Amino acid sequence: MSGLFLLAFAGLLTQESAPQPSTRATYQPPVVRPFEPGRDFGGEQAQGDRAAELFRRPLEAPVRVEAYARSYEFTPDDTEVAYEQGVASAESRADQGAGRLDGAWQLVDGSGQRLYDLILIDPGSGSIEGGWRGPGGRGAATSDGVTLTLEGVGTLRLEPAGNGWRGAWTVGGETGPASLIRPN
Repeated sequence: MSGLFLLAFAGLLTQESAPQPSTRATYQPPVVRPFEPGRDFGGEQAQGDRAAELFRRPLEAPVRVEAYARSYEFTPDDTEVAYEQGVASAESRADQGAGRLDGAWQLVDGSGQRLYDLILIDPGSGSIEGGWRGPGGRGAATSDGVTLTLEGVGTLRLEPAGNGWRGAWTVGGETGPASLIRPN
């Protein structure tokens, strides 16, 4: 009987708990896709470029700065220029789709004293998420567009004010004026 008891006890020790349901939303791919070049991207040679050096030759000896007649680097070829333009275009489209609270912020009190640094991700619709950092630590930040909640700290009732936001900052039942401003 003791062998059966030990086997049952060992089974209890190795038993895994059931996975907990997640409170976070599942991953959704971004509305604006990053730049993804097609299969033939860079495959075409521009006219007149066939005789140009495509790769830098390895150095055989140290080269003095005075030996360069023009730029230190080769001029980007058409493929590199097109890729950089594609990345810049994708970034611009992503920025255009972002909401007004997207980005870096500072929460300051009524006298302009910085209380917390925040990073918020505002997809333009739906819930806004992010994080805060301050003298007391760090944590999650969420907003519904009307109220900003700093987990474990307090809430700010949001009203647009110029390039930022202002409102009533509530901590532990006490309320005072505060603003969200962009860091310098």
